[in-house]
Amino acid sequence: MVSCLNQELQDSWEWVEEWKDGRSDVPRSIGVGGQIRLTYLHNCRYNTDMSTFDNIFKHIAGEFSQDFAVLALKTSEVEVTGRLNTEHITVKMHQSDMVYHVRLPDEEAILHIEAQTDDSTYKPMYLRMLAYSSVLALEYEKNVYSTVLYFRPPAGRSDPGFYQYGNEDRGGGIFRYNVIRIYELEGEAFLDPDALGLLPFTGLMNPPPGMSRKDWTTKCIETIRTVDVDEKMRGTLLFAFSLFGSFVNPNELFQDPLLEAIMQKSPFYEHVIQRGIEQGIEQGREQGLEQGRIDEKRTDVLKVVRHKFADFSDVVLNEISGIDDLVYLDDLFEQVLTAESFDDIDFSKNGK
Repeated sequence: MVSCLNQELQDSWEWVEEWKDGRSDVPRSIGVGGQIRLTYLHNCRYNTDMSTFDNIFKHIAGEFSQDFAVLALKTSEVEVTGRLNTEHITVKMHQSDMVYHVRLPDEEAILHIEAQTDDSTYKPMYLRMLAYSSVLALEYEKNVYSTVLYFRPPAGRSDPGFYQYGNEDRGGGIFRYNVIRIYELEGEAFLDPDALGLLPFTGLMNPPPGMSRKDWTTKCIETIRTVDVDEKMRGTLLFAFSLFGSFVNPNELFQDPLLEAIMQKSPFYEHVIQRGIEQGIEQGREQGLEQGRIDEKRTDVLKVVRHKFADFSDVVLNEISGIDDLVYLDDLFEQVLTAESFDDIDFSKNGK
């Protein structure tokens, strides 16, 4: 059994190399080796930095801006007439910020959507939203309506959705913005094939009463798989669904060979997996170098012990051979070099 498993591991690593070169696809059948391959891809996906979430959200919000405008302004009577470039704005805006020109029944205005995975850390969100709104109003001389979307629980639960200061005597003001915690929404209302932009986030939402999260996830995936889009967009929607859905669901719900095969069509998937491969290779290289230093130092300690002392036991040798703490081995090496007798060496710290 061990030799079979080792062969599966070897086959899986060879598959990784073939996948990198474009000579292999995601496995459609699953055994031990298939599970290893899926686990590899799975770990690449979920061990990724927040910029990936920002980028994929920005892409989807740009492609399906109307869906997000309806969500943010809580009305279907809105039309997105253009997306605004904010690169020249002097206030530091988040990478995933989206700014649109919108037409409402009674006015043309600016819609600003801020996407937050977690709570704001470097400044309170209400001050950030006030700053964004003020700069956009000054730039475009239109009313600005702002919404912040929170994705991962418990983000946003302490966000008041307004900022107020002053009084009638001193002056001051009040600024309001919408706060939407995606993970608190009722998912059934958003599982709409015609509202494609919101489908990737339904896995975060509450399932219908009596339905488990596993069954809800399956239902959402089936809906996304049947929408009328090209292969790249379907892959991107499913990839985003798996990434954001992992905030509230076990990652194993998305570890499926058929699902991986579809997601592989997304350019975001390829980027994340390739980055994961590069990070894995670098991490493996660093771990290998560290282990090499440990092995070398352990060998040095054993050589000196054998050379200087005759009154040691196999128990001591086994203890030294089991030490994998480089700092402790360095200390032990210095002790062994300067000790006049074997009893002068302190083996009390195990370093393991």
